[in-house]
Amino acid sequence: MKRKHILVTIALIAAFALMLTACGSKEAKETDPAQEATLPLSSEGLALVDWDLSSATWSSPNGATVSLTAMPNIYEEGQSAVFCVRLEGTDVVNMPCEWDDASSTYTASVDLNAADGYCYYVILTAADGTVFEAAVNTPNAPYDASLINMETALNSYCSLLVEASDASGSKLTITSGSVRIQPPQIANNGEAVTCTEAVLVLSFNGEEAAREVLTLPEAGANGVYDLSIADVSFDIPEMEDDQQLTLRLDVTLSNGQTLTDANGTWSYIDGGLISAVG
Repeated sequence: MKRKHILVTIALIAAFALMLTACGSKEAKETDPAQEATLPLSSEGLALVDWDLSSATWSSPNGATVSLTAMPNIYEEGQSAVFCVRLEGTDVVNMPCEWDDASSTYTASVDLNAADGYCYYVILTAADGTVFEAAVNTPNAPYDASLINMETALNSYCSLLVEASDASGSKLTITSGSVRIQPPQIANNGEAVTCTEAVLVLSFNGEEAAREVLTLPEAGANGVYDLSIADVSFDIPEMEDDQQLTLRLDVTLSNGQTLTDANGTWSYIDGGLISAVG
């Protein structure tokens, strides 16, 4: 019987040791640095758990408005946040954020001139003065690359190429040519900027003489429009020697921006139109 009691005691001790080992393993798992590395970086418990950047393009290619929505992991009275934008290591904007109780987020908007190399941060300050800086869009960790290299992304243009034309009687016909239109690559209020209208305008003495609205294809890669023009005819006005006609492309984008390019000049010589450029 004594031996049986000893065996039972040993079994109980072994079971208790296994329980201690299991508890120790659980605690190690909960504080595993590898797991903690997947959580938001923080200082004294303050961190960003989510954020979003949106943009609105201007009617000129000179810049865009960038808006921030950022959610901290905690919020208490006296806490604040600043939307900071840097260029070449220098602060260009430090915009205080507004707190929205309904969504538990900070919000701010900044106007930025076109430039490449912007870096975006949210600087959180706790009620006790503790400061934490969160990088939300940088070259090392891009959230939206178009907002980092804004000047490149805002580079929009249109080009008109007249390869061949025919002038007979009172008609000028473009028999071969091409058009290319590239809108900005930055979204405008969540929507890609598109081409809404492209028009060929024939001018005489600096005034519009005729126009032809082009039928646009679907935008291709990176939102670029490429189309061929052929058999586009214009009625030409009465002309005298040495007077000229010019052709240009006028483009209107969905954000209100306008683009233009001229290519094609015809001189009236000895009773006929002669292509001077094309």
